[in-house]
Order: sequence, then structure tokens, then C-alpha cells
Amino acid sequence: MATRKKVRGPRAGASAHRDYRANGEGSIYWDKSKNRWIGSAYDLNGKRHKKSCMTRKEAEAFCHEMKRARALGKTSFAAHPKMSLTSFLTNWCDNRSFRSPETRRSYETAIKNWISPHIGSMLVVNIRPATIEQLYQKLESAGYSGGTLNVTHSVLSKAFKDAFRLGELPSSPMNRVQKIKKTSVPSRHIPKVDSDKIYAQAMKDPYMHARIEIGMVCSLRPGEISGLKWGDIDLNHKKLTIERQSQRVKGQGLILRAVKQNQARTIPLSDTQIEILTIHRVNQEMNKQNWSKDATGDFIFPNSIGMQMDDKGDTKLWKRLLRDSGVSTSYKRYQQRKTGLTNLSASGVDLPTVKDYSGHTEITTLANHYLSSTSASMNHALEVQGNLRPSKEVVNQLEIDNQLTGWESPKLDVRSAQSQAEGFRNV
Repeated sequence: MATRKKVRGPRAGASAHRDYRANGEGSIYWDKSKNRWIGSAYDLNGKRHKKSCMTRKEAEAFCHEMKRARALGKTSFAAHPKMSLTSFLTNWCDNRSFRSPETRRSYETAIKNWISPHIGSMLVVNIRPATIEQLYQKLESAGYSGGTLNVTHSVLSKAFKDAFRLGELPSSPMNRVQKIKKTSVPSRHIPKVDSDKIYAQAMKDPYMHARIEIGMVCSLRPGEISGLKWGDIDLNHKKLTIERQSQRVKGQGLILRAVKQNQARTIPLSDTQIEILTIHRVNQEMNKQNWSKDATGDFIFPNSIGMQMDDKGDTKLWKRLLRDSGVSTSYKRYQQRKTGLTNLSASGVDLPTVKDYSGHTEITTLANHYLSSTSASMNHALEVQGNLRPSKEVVNQLEIDNQLTGWESPKLDVRSAQSQAEGFRNV
């Protein structure tokens, strides 16, 4: 039979009342009802905590640790111990400022779709590094991409880091989490055989012709295209200024805001591009009878009633164009931009110029995520490789020079080499 550990209480005749200690030292007293020593002290947030101890020394150590944590600006307890992880992350997201609505939307998606269904009901104080790593393993086993794992990790890391910094949690479990290294595979450009079909079909409609010219040739982002206004075109200098983008923001609806990096850019327009846009505008003026009375006519690519185009409407037009073109409907709108930038680079346009078209501040971002090789560029690489080989004339001249110096080049047995090559092909 197990014996109970004897608790060391106050000696007979000794005072058992609450100690008078210096301010901030905490209190230590004997609780007769519990037959335990009690350590009591305030945390960083001004909340009193108590701990039941077997010995007076343990109670003193508790009070000392609480004092030390306060001095270091740390907390030893969670400010909201009964809060679930979903509530914790939602409150954090609602009270945090984000540089862009897309970031907020991606974080909210991660919380709703990838975190809450698995561990959202757990108390935030019970989240351990193993809990997070098991979540990552579940998402990876379910086939989620590297991008999904990255944004999930980002949400949890930043939320726990902020909570620890503000003294709401005593520690962050993310400090010991090992992130799954899974490379995100970005979408590629649209192959030329399909992009040609898409462009040819778009030419049948002035609106879509101009839309694809700006998206798949000039390489603007979909949001930037929806935010373009006729005043952004300078016909005299043949230039287009991109200074705003259209975005849907939670609680605000569809709005116009500055482009990424808050840096407006200007790109040149060819005579052909100006002609395409002019034809589109003439056609637009002829079809304004169905527009809303609130439509101003400023947008180059409005919706069917002349108002600002949203992602859903633009995607609908894109999918219909893909079907009419007879190509795969799996292509995304953003691949238009990657197609335009890739074609510029593959055609020999220098990277600084391509960067100016893209609106990026770093060439590395452009090269790593937007540019890829095309079949034409690969064939061109083969031609360059062929041109780097010495010509027959050069080889013959070298042979003559070598004979004059008394050096003989090794003779190649052509028949033997051809025989060996044939043998490799038959393996």
C-alpha cells in the first residue's frame, strides 16, 4: 500500500499566519484546509497567482520565480488560459494590421481551413511543438502544397511570437517547431501553342482583345488591369501608367488601392497596342446603353454595367475565352502575366527592362518565380552551344599549326566510335 508523503507544516507553537514580506516579494502562508504551503504572487499583467506546495521552500521558490519573470518582462502564466486556439488566432488576426488585404485573406483562410479543423478546439495553453508538427504532417499527407504549409507556419509563428512579446503567453511553442521543408511549385507560363490560340480567339472581341493584350503581352497583374482608367493612357507620349489596383477587402467591398510596393510605374505602348485600345474604347462607347446610372465610364475594363470589375467576373470571362479557344480551362488568369514576362526574357530582352515591366523591386524575385524557359529558348540555347564549338576551318588550321610545331593530335577512329554509340542505343 502506497504511503502518502508527509507535508512539512509549521512547527508546533510557530506562527502560521501570512508572512509580512517586502513589496513585490509575494506572500507565503500555511493553508490548514489543504494542509499545504501556499505561494502567492502577481504576474507581469498584474494578475495574482497561487501555488499549493509541499514545503515552504517550494512556495518561496515560486514567489522568487514570479518576481524574476516580472523583472525580465516575462509572464509565467497565460493571460487567457481557457481560450481555444481558434479564438486566439481569430482575435490576433482581427487586431493585427496587415500591409495588404491579400495577406489578411490568406491568413484567415489558413485559420479557417487548415488549422481550426484539426487543432482549433484545443486550449492555446496546451499547444506543444509536437502538436504543431503533427498538424504539418497531416497537411502534407493530405497532399497540400508547400505554399499551404508555409502560410500555416507563418500564421502560427507570428501569432505566438506576438502573444509572447506582449506577455500573454509564458513561452512560444513555435521556437522548437521543425518546419517541413516542402518547396512550393509556382505555376508556369502558358505554352506558345496554347497562348497563340487564346490570343487569336480574343481578337474576335474588342474587349477581350485589349484585355489579353494588356494581360498576356504587357504582363500586368489582374488587379492592376481591373484598376486601369482611360486617363492612365498618354496617347501623345504612348505610355501607360499603372498606379492602382482593384481589391476586395473584408468589410469594405471592392476598393481601389496603391499597387504593390506603393510604386507606380509607366510602360511604353506601341502603335499597335494604342490601336487595339482605341478600337476597344470606340466599341465601349457604342455599348453603354446597358450601363448603370452610377457608371462613370472611367474604367478601361469594367463589368457588364460599367462598374468596377471584380475577380469573379474577370475569371468568368477568362474561362469562357479558354473554352472558346479549345485549350485547357485549368490555366489561371495570373499565368497571363507569367507568359508575357517569360516571352520577353526568352526573346532576349534584358532583365532590368523585364523588371520594369513587372513592377518588382528585385530581379531575383522575378527570376525565381516568374521566368521560365520556353521551347524556343531551349532551341536557341542549342544553337548557341553549337556556335561555341570550333568550326571545321578552325580545327583544320589548328591541325596545320600543330604539324608545324611537331605535335600530333590523337586520331579518332570514327567507325569504332559509331559502333560503340550504336551499342549504347541498343542497350
